[in-house]
Amino acid sequence: MIWAKRLLAKGLCGAVALSGLAAIAGSHIVPRATNAIAQTTGGGLTIYGGVDAEFRLNYLIDNNKRRDTRARYYLAVPGRKITREIVELEITYPQDFEDNGGYFSRASVELREGDGRGQGSIPVEDVVFNLDRNTIEIYPAEPIPPNKNFVIVVSSVRNPNRYGQHYLNLRTMYRGDVLRQFVGIWPMDIAAE
Repeated sequence: MIWAKRLLAKGLCGAVALSGLAAIAGSHIVPRATNAIAQTTGGGLTIYGGVDAEFRLNYLIDNNKRRDTRARYYLAVPGRKITREIVELEITYPQDFEDNGGYFSRASVELREGDGRGQGSIPVEDVVFNLDRNTIEIYPAEPIPPNKNFVIVVSSVRNPNRYGQHYLNLRTMYRGDVLRQFVGIWPMDIAAE
């Protein structure tokens, strides 16, 4: 029994000595490892961040499966973001969307009043898909009044081959302006089902 107490005491002393040695050695090793990790993750991984709340726009997706050709995106635009009459809308999407097999070439676009999936229709004069610039330009038949919630519905989208978060940007041209103004971003989880 006494020999067990001595062995235990020696074991505890050894463990304390090893942990002290590790702490001393670690104080010189850990900062270097931390710096290396910080440098490698600075460009690609953001744990806390993403789109600022003031620029984030809401959306819904129907048929959100990989390679689904019947995907429908409901891109909400809150009235509080619209300060003047809108005469043109431009949605830009990342090249990565197309590189992974997604496309808008067969899609159709409509505008609806309200939020969520929208209620009443807003007449559209023209929609231009510029596949070289990754843009969708929407020209309403009548200017959209300020402070009016509306939804851009993009139907028959072909989702990419794999899941990804794609940022779609919205810029609008207000009546009397010559340049489009940034409104917000839809940080979309596409092909998530």
